[in-house]
Amino acid sequence: MKPEDALEEARRRVAERRAAGGYPASETQAGPAPEAGERPTMEQLREWALIEVDHDLVYSTRPGGAPITGMKRLILRLLRQYTTELEAQQTRFNVAVLSYLEKLEEERRRP
Repeated sequence: MKPEDALEEARRRVAERRAAGGYPASETQAGPAPEAGERPTMEQLREWALIEVDHDLVYSTRPGGAPITGMKRLILRLLRQYTTELEAQQTRFNVAVLSYLEKLEEERRRP
C-alpha cells in the first residue's frame, strides 16, 4: 500500500468495523465531525466549547493494566481540584471566543 492510500484505507476499515459494531458511532448530539477542510457548524462549536471530562475514560489498555488504571485514577482524584478549575477556566474562555465569533458572523451577514 502506498502512503497516499493509507488514510483512505484506514477510514474504510473503521467504517467496516463500525458497521459490525466494533466502534461506537462518532456522532455527537450536534452531528458528525466535519471532514477535513470543512467548517464546523455553530452547533458543533457550541458543543465543543463546553469541556466535560469523563473520568470513567481513564484506563490502561496494557495486559494486566488494572494497577496502572488504579494509579491513574488516584492521581486524577488527587489533582481534581486543580483540573476542575482548569476545565472551568478553559470552558469560560471557549464560550467567550465562541460568543465573539457568533457576533462577527452576525455582523458579516448584515448588509
